[in-house]
Amino acid sequence: MLAPSLADGTQDTKREPAVSRQPDQRPEPDDGKYRVHGLVEIAFILRTIMKSGGLVTAYFGRGTDFIMTAVLAVDCDNDYVILDAGSDAALNERLLREQHLNVVSSQDGVKIEFESQAIEATSFEGRLAFRIPFPDSLIKLQRREFYRLSTPLLNPLKCRIPIAKGIVAEAVVGDISLGGVSLIGEDPRLPLEPGAVFENCRIQLSDLGVIETKLVVRNSFPMTLRNGTVSKRTGCAFLDMPPQQQALIQRYITRLERDRRAKLTEPRL
Repeated sequence: MLAPSLADGTQDTKREPAVSRQPDQRPEPDDGKYRVHGLVEIAFILRTIMKSGGLVTAYFGRGTDFIMTAVLAVDCDNDYVILDAGSDAALNERLLREQHLNVVSSQDGVKIEFESQAIEATSFEGRLAFRIPFPDSLIKLQRREFYRLSTPLLNPLKCRIPIAKGIVAEAVVGDISLGGVSLIGEDPRLPLEPGAVFENCRIQLSDLGVIETKLVVRNSFPMTLRNGTVSKRTGCAFLDMPPQQQALIQRYITRLERDRRAKLTEPRL
């Protein structure tokens, strides 16, 4: 099976960061079209990352050090965001002395980045955490031809790929768009290398129906899951996708996004 086990959110500061980055790298000066300033939109993005349990990397020390963390709370009214502490006490202490942070994560497959010039230790539900000011703006680097949406962690989409007569491999779909999907995991029977083409692949889109398509591998690289397990992410494009199946995918994406927005706007008890 290609499907990896997704995990409990245990952090490990020795893992690779969520988004690879060179030391002290900054967004290009003409980042205006990618910069989000609206308070409501920033809060929505950060709460989406928080509720999805998205992996967050906090860089410090001119980008040479980092901890793996998570968004624990977002309060735009009181001007703060709470980040989880890392598992390495020495790195946590160095981070507090450094003050300047670059926080990097992703929302539905789109890179999110913002800076903080202040940080303080706090307590969240009885454990060490970090409190930083609510960001005035953030960078949302959307450079995709098609809008791409991460699929649910619970009951994830599966892509069934025929290998030979009566033999089918199954891969977890990490995200989906009108242009293609990413597959998480690997199977030694499948050559998941750029250029490989797979016929008659099937993806069940919950109760909306099944898409049957041809996939071509565009890229494949290792990735570190939240539990520290190293897996493989393979980006695949749909080939010769008929309009009816594209409409089915669009319906699935619209429903998934609507459900997620509804959960984010539910009143807290």
